[in-house]
Amino acid sequence: MGVIIPEDQLKDLYALTKENNRMLKDMRRDAMIGGIIHFVWWVVLVVVLPYLTWLYLQPYLEGIMTAYQTAQGQSAQMSDALSKLQEAGAGFDFAKLIEQAKAAVGQ
Repeated sequence: MGVIIPEDQLKDLYALTKENNRMLKDMRRDAMIGGIIHFVWWVVLVVVLPYLTWLYLQPYLEGIMTAYQTAQGQSAQMSDALSKLQEAGAGFDFAKLIEQAKAAVGQ
């Protein structure tokens, strides 16, 4: 035996069902759009921001690297010059030279 539902209640039930279906579709669409926005946000954070940071810092980093390499080259040149000076003055008595300079000045 079936339950008989009055027609006005049936129309209300149909309207509520349609409204519920529309709300569910809207919620599904909003969830999809939110997922896409969330994905795009993470792509921006993980890919775009580091790339833009690199583009901004690259000239400064290149300048620092150039200065560092120049300092390394000059350090090597100074080391070579010092070793050549030590080789040239290996048999030279620097203490005697200092004494002569003091005597010349009058100390």
